[in-house]
Amino acid sequence: MPATPDRRTRKRDARRDHLLDLAAEVVDQAGIDGLTMAALATAGDYATASLYTYFSSRSALLAALQQRALLLLHDLAEERLTKWQDALFEDALSQNAQLIAKPQLTDRVASLAMLWAFSDLFLSAPQTHPREFRLQQQLLVNAGAENTADAADVVPVAMLVLDVPRRLLAAATATGALHAQPLTSNPLEEVLEGSMLRTFAWVLGLNGALMADGLSTGLPTTGSALGDVLTQALLQGWGASREELSAAREVAETLRQQP
Repeated sequence: MPATPDRRTRKRDARRDHLLDLAAEVVDQAGIDGLTMAALATAGDYATASLYTYFSSRSALLAALQQRALLLLHDLAEERLTKWQDALFEDALSQNAQLIAKPQLTDRVASLAMLWAFSDLFLSAPQTHPREFRLQQQLLVNAGAENTADAADVVPVAMLVLDVPRRLLAAATATGALHAQPLTSNPLEEVLEGSMLRTFAWVLGLNGALMADGLSTGLPTTGSALGDVLTQALLQGWGASREELSAAREVAETLRQQP
């Protein structure tokens, strides 16, 4: 059993969390480029030098902020995933019984419904968790904001987040709703497992769709609508039938209404 942190450690952790809250506010107001150690010191009325007790550099500060945001988004996704699974597979005697009893809800349709539900969750993130989601988007297009070592510290947390859609894609493949994707060699000469390759394509595509909302020229549509089109096209391209996707879409609408 891990030892309980002493009072000094708890105070330090609380202060570090407070600094991360302030850093997130600075990013909200001034963007990634506006987050400097001096700007954070001003926001919190700290001496700039004292901040290096908590973060060794601006890069380390950004990495810590990104890790915290990713963990929040991961926990949200896992919580929703559990609720969807309960609604689809476990709670047939409750208020979800009518949903479960629908004749078109085969294992294949259920697995596709989970993918639609994840797509809906992802596309709603700019409204439900704007601070955390927009931070990820800004860091995607500011590749040099973190140094290599600090960026590497974020990778395990990012992969934890990506494992949620990866598992859903793997489950849909296992039911036969999607065609199997063989191991693929990429230009970096690494071998990617099929569901992981699809995860990268899907998540990066959804991110790109949502970035359309920030275009100054304006589009006659929304990032969320583009994301729906992308999910539909990818799932069909990976082998899902139109009929099962349509049935799964209806089920996902019901899942979205789950409290």
